[in-house]
Amino acid sequence: MGTGSIRLDFVTVGGAKLQDQIHMDIVARDGSTHYENSVQVSGTVQIGGIEASPAKDYQVTVWPMRYRPASFFLRVQDGKNTRQTVTLPVNPDKVSAIDAPAYAKLPPQLRTILETSSIDTQPAQQGQALYDALDAQRQACLLNIAAKAAGTTLGDGSSCLSHMGGLLKLRRDRFFVRTTAALFEETQNASRLFHEVSGALHHPPDGYQSAKSFKTFDKYGNLQLSFFRQGETGDHYLVDVDIDEAQYLQHTFEVIRNAVLDHTTNPYDVHEVLVGEQKLNPGYDFVFPQAAHITLAAKA
Repeated sequence: MGTGSIRLDFVTVGGAKLQDQIHMDIVARDGSTHYENSVQVSGTVQIGGIEASPAKDYQVTVWPMRYRPASFFLRVQDGKNTRQTVTLPVNPDKVSAIDAPAYAKLPPQLRTILETSSIDTQPAQQGQALYDALDAQRQACLLNIAAKAAGTTLGDGSSCLSHMGGLLKLRRDRFFVRTTAALFEETQNASRLFHEVSGALHHPPDGYQSAKSFKTFDKYGNLQLSFFRQGETGDHYLVDVDIDEAQYLQHTFEVIRNAVLDHTTNPYDVHEVLVGEQKLNPGYDFVFPQAAHITLAAKA
């Protein structure tokens, strides 16, 4: 009976070498062989001496500390080294903070939005004071949407972000902002970029009524704009803006289904969609808690 080997190259969604502690299970499809180990990974793991007779299918399951677990199948052949790149999205529950850009380094359009904002949770703060006061998830949401809206170009050559005014609400999965009829009209006319969808889940504020809701045609990470107009013919508009992750993690990275729970869209998942699927950079990195170091006391 021969043996083969496996080389696993672990990378983040952005393509960097993944640094993490990973528990690995390698189980033959017929259940006859099982390998198990925990390793400190710095990009690549090489595993040798795996039974191959002459070719054997294995299910490989990896459980990282900081990233989402994944499972996939590999065929191990006698005398050969099977190589697989494993891209792992971050586990939002393991993120302690984000390394966000300083206010002065934000895009000018985003600074203008913040400087004219009056959000319901912090109405007295604007500009840098507002930005610095945001918790990590709301800051991540703001940067995600700004990146996607800035990267969505309308028929007149302007971006969606350039039509947005001050924020009125900012949650971890969406924001509510002032806008003009120009954004509504350009979005409505951009039939190759947007299509109309139901806006039933987006409720108008007092004094406004629902206009229309549009979503980009992206396979994953759709930008949705749900408009509200003041009166039937008014020129004052508000827009509710969000990004849909649309099961991207399961379909793209072989993330274990049970590891992606039903929950409100998490901005850290949206970050992975924008970076991995659309090559958009929201401008921040993840910060993880420092691993604990346990020192055993010497026996007396």
